[in-house]
Amino acid sequence: MADMERVDRETLYVEKYPSDRYAVVTLHRPDVLNAGSPALFGELADTIASFETDDQVRAIVLTGNGRAFSAGADLGGMTFDSMGDCRRFIRLAHAPFEAIERLGKIVIAAVNGYAFGFGTEIALACDLVLASEKARFGLREMNHGLVPAVTITRGVDMIGRRRVAWMAYTSDDISAEEARELGFVNRVVAPESLAQAYTELAVRMAKRAPLAVAATKWALNKQAGGHYREGENLMPAIFASADVAEGRRAFEERREPVFRGE
Repeated sequence: MADMERVDRETLYVEKYPSDRYAVVTLHRPDVLNAGSPALFGELADTIASFETDDQVRAIVLTGNGRAFSAGADLGGMTFDSMGDCRRFIRLAHAPFEAIERLGKIVIAAVNGYAFGFGTEIALACDLVLASEKARFGLREMNHGLVPAVTITRGVDMIGRRRVAWMAYTSDDISAEEARELGFVNRVVAPESLAQAYTELAVRMAKRAPLAVAATKWALNKQAGGHYREGENLMPAIFASADVAEGRRAFEERREPVFRGE
């Protein structure tokens, strides 16, 4: 077995394999299916950014611990006292996406299970996506009066307007194979083969020419900054709406929300 160095943080852990020059970042909030939170957003952004100057790592895998990749964002953390607080939250939520897209190294999403909302969107931000046959994708934000800001801005460029429209408006879940057919999963593998598949791909990508990789990522992702700014301008008004408050109450009370357009 290759040598491995592990670092544990509050919401994730990192396993580095210096001899093969790759790392695996595992989201680790299993009690809430690895849901996104301010702590997770900050730790994931910092971790990804740290690889820019880490010469021992040339490829990164992002996956989840347990039966979920990430089942969305933690709705309990989405209450704000002011528009300024909301804007700061959105910027923090976008930080890991931008860190992935700015990093001059290949990031591979290994989607092991549920990938809803934040989970679908952070997979879209990665350069390559492998998915277990058990993976499920979906944008459930509109069920709670919210919008999937990253996908309706950045994601349109990645997978197309009609595909984003269907996922956003319906909130329907899709399978790993459907996601591959839509174009945002590269390869679907058996659950027991996912670790082997991402390891082989990471080792292969770590051998790619670093300057060519960085130049390719820059060319592919050069529009990213503007798309994230669009989301930051869009979301504060949505978060401040009565519909979002109703969506949160309905989620906590396990009932259907009644939205009034307010």
